[in-house]
Amino acid sequence: MSIGLALRPEVFKPVEILRISENILSEYFFIPDVSKDLDPIQLSFSILLKNKETMAGPGVIRINELQLNELIRQIKTINEIVENRFFLGVGLGSVREDVSQAIFSMREKILKIKQETNIKIMVATLREGLAKRVRDISDGIILNFSTFEHARRVSSVFKNENRKVISYFKIFIAQTQDAAIHLAVSELQKYASFPQYYELFKKEGVIEDITALYSKREEAIRNLQAKGVIAINPSPDFIKNVSDVFYKNGIDVLALYPYFSPAYTYDKRFAFLKEVFS
Repeated sequence: MSIGLALRPEVFKPVEILRISENILSEYFFIPDVSKDLDPIQLSFSILLKNKETMAGPGVIRINELQLNELIRQIKTINEIVENRFFLGVGLGSVREDVSQAIFSMREKILKIKQETNIKIMVATLREGLAKRVRDISDGIILNFSTFEHARRVSSVFKNENRKVISYFKIFIAQTQDAAIHLAVSELQKYASFPQYYELFKKEGVIEDITALYSKREEAIRNLQAKGVIAINPSPDFIKNVSDVFYKNGIDVLALYPYFSPAYTYDKRFAFLKEVFS
């Protein structure tokens, strides 16, 4: 199993992302497409120029909202320079049309990109259904807020196939437990407001814990951590134990996705990541 690292531009400045990529031995770097001002493709390219031993790519971009020919041109240029170490994480984004039509459109775009660039493409999926529908054209899938059980069920779609099953593992870090929990509550409840995530959390039996984060905070956090959904101020040993459980449930790459309190200095952030990846 590989340990990857997802560096959210809203948490890390571009110069911090590049410093981390130079000094952290991560096989994969994922740059979430969450900033209105910063381009995850350009940030991924910069990582690959700094670190010759890693793979990097956006995770994930909303492929149905992009100009395809320009994206293909970017990919060809980047991979000529970095020798095919750039990958693409893609997702549906906000679906305002028929879901089946959106998936069909995404499939068509993925096929065209692969035909013209031969790049590795990972598709963000929430459930087994979408994983099955992209199994024949993707090089893997990316899960988000996955329980151990959910990882096992979705990864079974790719049993005995040469596909990567990647799961983001969101960790919340602050100087105090209360501050770290506050970060987690804010993020979990934001995602639970989206119908597709609400249904996922409900199916995985964690929606009660998420909705009880204010009233039964400690118990809810304990349950969410025990199921592998998140971690609060985790130790390196805790992360290793979680990664072992995910591996046993079919995950090939566990991508740590850290959120740090704004009061947590860059030096402390770097020291934490360095210890985890040492």
